[in-house]
Amino acid sequence: MAIGGYREGSGRSKFGYYKGIYCGSTYELCWVIYNLDHNIPFKRFDTFITDGIIKYYPDFLLDDKTIVEIKGYYTPLVDAKTKLAESKGYKVKVLYKEDLQYAFDYVKIKYNIPNKTKFHTLYDSHKPKYQLTCNYCQNPYNTDIKPRKNITFCSRVCSGKYRFASNTSDPIIKKKMDNSPPPINRKLTDEQVMEIFTAQESYARIAERYKINKSMVSHIKDKRTYKWLTKDL
Repeated sequence: MAIGGYREGSGRSKFGYYKGIYCGSTYELCWVIYNLDHNIPFKRFDTFITDGIIKYYPDFLLDDKTIVEIKGYYTPLVDAKTKLAESKGYKVKVLYKEDLQYAFDYVKIKYNIPNKTKFHTLYDSHKPKYQLTCNYCQNPYNTDIKPRKNITFCSRVCSGKYRFASNTSDPIIKKKMDNSPPPINRKLTDEQVMEIFTAQESYARIAERYKINKSMVSHIKDKRTYKWLTKDL
């Protein structure tokens, strides 16, 4: 009798490889990305545990011999797997959806993922369905969403600039809009986020120093973004 864990290709979740590491679901994908980016050592559990009757295939193994089991929901088999692993000298840590929120938030911000249904686009083998050219900045971009019209944009910023320039009759504004550079996606390191969170200066001064806007400073200080770093402070 085999219980637990993911074998490649099993289950109905969206699975694949991220930097060569097999992920049996998007829950596992986000956990793997967070741990890799934060230098937390782990490996897939590449065999099974058995008592001669039951075969248990764990998900991941940490350096301290802790098994990390990632589940979408609880079933009585969780208790059976935990008992079996502990009888073999392992510790078991079971993570459910609510336990992984920090990883979901981190991945959404890092990769600018609009919602959880798009996490699968991060797999190594993913190939976007469409290759388009932005009608404003003229830069090529890839997307899985079929364009509804012939006019398409790589971002909301480009979309807004295009519509504003199209609707104004002022030639000076049109020239400024046409010459404006494409948007820059400003990323912050964990150290910078903590510096911003603890800074006592005005939001405007902090924003100027880190080349971000004041709303991002506000979101960091209010724990609305990067909250996996500041939630316990």
